Formats: sequence, structure tokens, C-alpha cells
Amino acid sequence: MKKIILLIFSMFIFCANAGYCVIDAATGEDIKGYRGELPDLTERFQRYIPQVARPQFKSVDAFNVSKGYKPVPRDNPTYVNVILKKEKVSQFANDINQLLPNIERLLYSIEHEENEQLFAARANDLYDNVEYLRKKYQDAPERFYPAYDALITVANRARAVVAIRNEAMVYNKYLPYQTEGYMYTPQYINEQLTYLQQELTETISLMKDVN
Repeated sequence: MKKIILLIFSMFIFCANAGYCVIDAATGEDIKGYRGELPDLTERFQRYIPQVARPQFKSVDAFNVSKGYKPVPRDNPTYVNVILKKEKVSQFANDINQLLPNIERLLYSIEHEENEQLFAARANDLYDNVEYLRKKYQDAPERFYPAYDALITVANRARAVVAIRNEAMVYNKYLPYQTEGYMYTPQYINEQLTYLQQELTETISLMKDVN
């Protein structure tokens, strides 16, 4: 009897030291395995759910709201030629464009019948500028441009009209209109102004075609 009690006591001590031994109440045998509450590991882990990336769009109005930026300097040649990469214009075209206001002013003078002094000043100014252009491109391929030839022609005609007007003021009183004096008559001068007006209009069209 003492041996049985001692055996049971020894088994109890062994199981207590092991920490997970459980004795079956019916058979007195040790039940292998852990008995108790296990920790809930699912709390530390989440089920993987694939995420789909969605782009963030702003309304069109959001891009139109002014934030204090300066307006685009579209009239600035530096912006137009460098930032916008505008097609490069030749030097000849630039020179032609600078002469265009001279042509237009002279045409305006004829159409509105401005006084002879103002007409002469504009005609001489045009001639001087065209003469500079002629010397600059007289040995260059640009001399074959129709606008180049038209400018020289119209500038010479404008200067000739000025010369006839000046001479008419001196000689029309002494020369008969039937002979040499006809070129100083108002009728002849008006004819020359009409020819000049037509040439100026055609020249402006040719100048605008140069690029």
C-alpha cells in the first residue's frame, strides 16, 4: 500500500514539474498533450487583400484657378522664339519686315493725298532703306527674291515722282505742255502716282510672302 501511494505521489510531482500533464480521473493515467486556452493569433495577422491603385484626378476647374502666376508673355520675342520654339525666320525676312511700315506709310500718303513735303520725306526714307538692303544682298541668293526686285523698283519710282514734282514747281511755268513740259503737268504726275500706288500694293503682297 505504501508503495502504491509513493508511486502516485511521484507521478504527481513529475507531472507538476512538466507543466502540461493531466491525470484522467477515471483511469489515473497521464493524458498527453497541452490542455488549456491557446492565444488567438489571428488578432496579429490580417488577411491579405490585393490593393488596386487608382489615379487621383482633379477637376478641370482646379487647373484654371489663378495662383498668382504671371501671364504668358506671348508678345515677347524671346518667349515666342525660344520657349515656344518658333520656326526660325531668315535675316532677309526680318529686314523685309522692317521695311514694311515704310511701304505702308507711303501708300497711305498717296491714298489720302497728303502734301508734297510729307510724301517726299517718306519716299526718300524708303529709298535710303531699300538702298541699304540692295547693297547688303546684291551678291547673295536673296537678290533673286521677287520682293527684293520689287522693293528696288518701287523705291526708284517713288524717288522719281518726288524729283518730277520738284522740277514741276520750277519749270512748268516756262515749258509748254505739248512738248517737254508735259511730264510736269498735274495729269502726268497723277498718272505716275497711280502707277506707284499699284506697285506699292503689289510689293506689300510680295513682302508678306517672304518667310
